[in-house]
Amino acid sequence: MTVRPARASSRDAILRVFAEHVARRGYADTSLGDIAAELGLSKGTIVHHFRSKEALLGELHEAYFGRRFAEAEFILAELDDPVGRLVAMIYALLAAHRDDRAASLACLRELIRYFEGELNDFVRQQRVGYTQIVVDILADGARRGVLHTSDPRMTAFHIFGMCNYAWTWYQPDGTQSVEEIASRFAREILGGLAGSTEQGAALDDRIAHAIATVQRAPGRLPAAVS
Repeated sequence: MTVRPARASSRDAILRVFAEHVARRGYADTSLGDIAAELGLSKGTIVHHFRSKEALLGELHEAYFGRRFAEAEFILAELDDPVGRLVAMIYALLAAHRDDRAASLACLRELIRYFEGELNDFVRQQRVGYTQIVVDILADGARRGVLHTSDPRMTAFHIFGMCNYAWTWYQPDGTQSVEEIASRFAREILGGLAGSTEQGAALDDRIAHAIATVQRAPGRLPAAVS
């Protein structure tokens, strides 16, 4: 294994390599010793920064959701209409599978482990808070008459089910880009929620604008290069 020199912030480097290991091997088979060896650090240095492997997973989750919340806040600030906001959130969820891939795999696939440990309440609050953003967008759209749903929360669960489980099938080097997949998902979801009031070039422009908004979010990880 090639040893990578630790960067100026050992914490950031440890979190990054930990995410890569969990994404490849799973949490159970990830070793603090292997992470230390890859970074040229001692295992004690990792324990100094993070109390345990579970604490590392918790901080990884916190950082991951911090990036997702920051994107969502930018979307809400930049876009006023519920349809554009919904499309942007769909794209943000899917783009994370490419641009924040290791952390996405580590957090989404290993998330169930939190519900047996001390991080249970924190993780649940993060999930509930992020879900509520989409619920509120859908409820706002229903109030304005531009999105048709009698149960915004259940519709939000439907959207998260479509987007979050992309980790089971999405491949960064696949035949379709995240932008193409997000556009397809948005069209199919809007077909049920918004009806056929907007089609063709107008819908293309709305989707493109929503995607471009997410791509401008400050602090967002850049798109991965194939």
